[in-house]
Amino acid sequence: MGSLLGKLHAQIVSPEIQLPKSLKKGIEHLTQDLEEINRLLVNLSTVEGPNSMVKRWMNEVRELSYDMEDYIDITMSSDMVSNRGMNKEILSVVTKFRTLVRQARERHERYELQRWASNPSYMVDAQDQLPSSFNGKATGLVGISESRGELIKWLSNADEAQGRLKVVSILGPAGVGKSTLAQVVYREIGRQFERRAFVRASRVPDTRRLLRSMISQVRRQQRLPCGLAVQELVDNLRTHLQQKRYFIIIDGLWETISWDIIRRAFPESTQGSRILITTDIEEVALECCDYLTNASVNWAPELDSDSRFLAQVGILKMEPLSTDDSMELFFNKVGCKTELSEHLKKYAEEIITKCSGLPQAIIIIASVLASQPKNSERWSHIKEFLSSRNNISSEDLLREIIGLIYYTLSEQVKTCLLYLSLYHEGYTFMKVDLMKQWTAEGFITPVAGKDINEVAECYFDELVGRGLVQPNLNFSDEVMFYTVHSTIFEVIKHKSIAENFTTVIDYSGTIPKLFAKVRRLSLSFSNAKYAAKPDGFTLSPVRSLTFYGLVECLPSIMEFKLLRVLILEFWGDRKEFDLSGIFVLCQLRYVRITTDIVIKLPVSMQGLKYLETLEIYASLLTVPSDIVHLPKLLHLHLQGDIKLPDYVGQLKSLRTLQSFDLSSNSEDNVKSLSEMANLRDLHITCSTTSSDRLNRNLVALASSIGKHESLKSLTLAPGVSCPSIFTDCSSIVSSPPVFLEKFELLPPICIFSRLPEWFGQLQKLCVLKIAVRELRRDDLNRIAGLQELTVLSLDVRQPTAESIIFNSVSFPFLKYLKLRCSVLRLAFQAEAIPNLRRLKLEFNAHSREQYSDMLAGIDHLLSLQEINVRIGVAPGAQDFDKMAAESVFKDIISKHLRHLRFNVQRADFIEEDQIPQAPGLATTSSHSDGLLYMPTTVDVTRQSSEIEVVPVPQVSPLNDDNVTSDRDIQTNLHQGVPKFGNWERMGSSEGNHGTAPNTPELSILISRLRGDEMPRKFGEWEEWNEKDPSTGEG
Repeated sequence: MGSLLGKLHAQIVSPEIQLPKSLKKGIEHLTQDLEEINRLLVNLSTVEGPNSMVKRWMNEVRELSYDMEDYIDITMSSDMVSNRGMNKEILSVVTKFRTLVRQARERHERYELQRWASNPSYMVDAQDQLPSSFNGKATGLVGISESRGELIKWLSNADEAQGRLKVVSILGPAGVGKSTLAQVVYREIGRQFERRAFVRASRVPDTRRLLRSMISQVRRQQRLPCGLAVQELVDNLRTHLQQKRYFIIIDGLWETISWDIIRRAFPESTQGSRILITTDIEEVALECCDYLTNASVNWAPELDSDSRFLAQVGILKMEPLSTDDSMELFFNKVGCKTELSEHLKKYAEEIITKCSGLPQAIIIIASVLASQPKNSERWSHIKEFLSSRNNISSEDLLREIIGLIYYTLSEQVKTCLLYLSLYHEGYTFMKVDLMKQWTAEGFITPVAGKDINEVAECYFDELVGRGLVQPNLNFSDEVMFYTVHSTIFEVIKHKSIAENFTTVIDYSGTIPKLFAKVRRLSLSFSNAKYAAKPDGFTLSPVRSLTFYGLVECLPSIMEFKLLRVLILEFWGDRKEFDLSGIFVLCQLRYVRITTDIVIKLPVSMQGLKYLETLEIYASLLTVPSDIVHLPKLLHLHLQGDIKLPDYVGQLKSLRTLQSFDLSSNSEDNVKSLSEMANLRDLHITCSTTSSDRLNRNLVALASSIGKHESLKSLTLAPGVSCPSIFTDCSSIVSSPPVFLEKFELLPPICIFSRLPEWFGQLQKLCVLKIAVRELRRDDLNRIAGLQELTVLSLDVRQPTAESIIFNSVSFPFLKYLKLRCSVLRLAFQAEAIPNLRRLKLEFNAHSREQYSDMLAGIDHLLSLQEINVRIGVAPGAQDFDKMAAESVFKDIISKHLRHLRFNVQRADFIEEDQIPQAPGLATTSSHSDGLLYMPTTVDVTRQSSEIEVVPVPQVSPLNDDNVTSDRDIQTNLHQGVPKFGNWERMGSSEGNHGTAPNTPELSILISRLRGDEMPRKFGEWEEWNEKDPSTGEG
């Protein structure tokens, strides 16, 4: 009811709305009545398990508030209030609303509903305060190391069945940590596989969604057509997995119907592929694992005698946490145990015991206590609540706990949580998208000096902190997406349906009983068999609509008169979808459309005066010229080389602009970007253009962004067909916004002659990706002190004449470093880049290169976890030069103290500039390298005594700095001998950890392959390692 009260208050105080005294007085009285009834509603909403009478009264009040807000949106927000005759009608309606509110108040008193508001006040968080104890970070992992070790052994073991496909299941009750274990294993060994995907299933079978999700992950650089049939999806996935080593995780599988179809997409190859299933149901686990008759194959590694792995069928039975692990997890969330009083410690022990070792239950309970860790009444209430729940299943216990915690949330956070029921189970979402939808719905209002975005972020972080929303970590331990646990989703879906908050209809399942008025609607037509337009309910009151399915089944958008949020993903035989009618949806605030069909927008959009977000992932015919007059537009994302209307700078409120095409827009339009004072995120593309026009637009762009004090992110990325131009930006970009956090000027559009000094002034910079023509030894010092920099990618076009040195204590918080150059000469001093986790290097192997100064001081990178290397062949060099470089690299990496993941990709050529002093180095004119990779991967440990490097088939490049290519693979070093094509290592491997040739015989072999007159001594490599890396000598 908060948004309704806010709108009524605005009618009273807004200077833009001149109401007659009688009408203004009537609205003031209505507001007072509503404030009183809202207080009663809030009190009852905290009742744990309200009876049917309380539920009915609450639903009636909610529906009344919806109707009143709808009336305001239709009538009082228009020019109707200036009409004297209309004012009388409005006053009459306001009087009727007051009567209905008074009647609701009387029913509350008559039936003594207040006595049901018995939930202790100390169990409910304050309604008028933002949470301060939640930071959105995941709780540390506890108690899964043993299961993790066993599972990795099973998945990594090279069995005697010549690398046959393995299917393994994790079986356990809801909330025991199956998904968490699967994610940990996926991040740890996922890069060993050329193709990989992690998908989440749901209780309602949705084979199409699962297949599409898998395909989108195994072929990231290619967009999948929307309308493919299930069999086409199976064939598509099978094609991309054929002759590849793949790793697929299906999390939360509830039935075998989907599995019976999906399994046909998995080739039974000998590449050593893996499939991992998590499920609560033993029959499902057995069915999936029996698919390849694991019981008939002896592929189990040696496990401890008390292992929980069922070797006969490949099922890991996941057990609840031990008492000690439960204690550790609980107090990790609540805080230090020693700070608690004795009686609270006793409460803690009883609470932990009642949680039955379920990590999900422990985290949720602990999160409630962490907000008020010394509130003994809250501790006592939770203990008593759990003590009364006896002899119930783990899943029922988890449901009860989620229900309890739900009633401790503030009304605002409850509303935000219920909105998640609009999506399907297993849906993954981005934080920023959900916050935009909350705002568009009117759930968020400024609080305590914070703006709307800050308040929305606080609410979201509280849901994460309470364990109600789970973050999904990527391979760099960064959170990009979030999801909701299946049991939590089930609880909030039940509550949202009971309160008529959302209505979800999947026409492949049972159609639920509908309320007379649907407020938020999700429609899914995942199968053409069930294709039919929905009927039986009124569409006009719907505020949020999400649609997934055939375009022929989509109801007329114009029927949704009060729509605020519109999310469409559809497909069909149409060539064009006419969306021109949306201009009549005056309340529309958020629009996101994804389709292969061309979208036709209305000629005029000026009537959409509340529109905040417009994201269209589809081709557009044209962009309406009056889009520049939308007063509240905050986020604009259009796909392709779209020409925006002139005077785009009039979008004063715009914060995000993606993608602005330099090829399609005029110089004046580029200059007008400077007028967008609120712009925070600017993503620019360039498809095709002449060099002269690009230079003019770049100059205009540099002038524009220099005036943006609030700009935080700037990206200039080439389009698919963009030619290589490499405009020198050194003189063009000279004064970027000082608060920039992300700066990406990617080749082949822009290049700096050298690393500019002004980068050192960007103290907020977190991500820097640029190309430089030349990188000298002291250039890195210009940015070495940036305290926020975590990602650095440098593309150096000319060969370096001296080593690039990362000095001691430089780049204190850098986590990811990519260096692309034709000749690699790199050194790290002690204590340099102390937090570096991932290192990616790309360079060319040259003819008869000694590589004595290629990489020094790698052992100083104490936090390093992974190295990715791409080695090309310079003109005049041969494949054995590339192999020699690879061997030297392995020898260097083997001396690192940590367990490192080491991935090698063999490329044809790393693009570089032609330099007179190095006539053998060629220049290409295409943006695309046109490389064919031969990835080989090594997992280097100090305990390893042997190494195997197996080349895999040629694959296409993946242009992604932050994500390791699907084409990378890793081969466990514990088996076999190294193979470089037909070249095998000679001699003993004792004493050198088995990672590189260290024998005279191999040195002679390399020399013979090179054609050297005198063999190079391996001792030269050993002497190089003993030199002081601080000198840069190699």
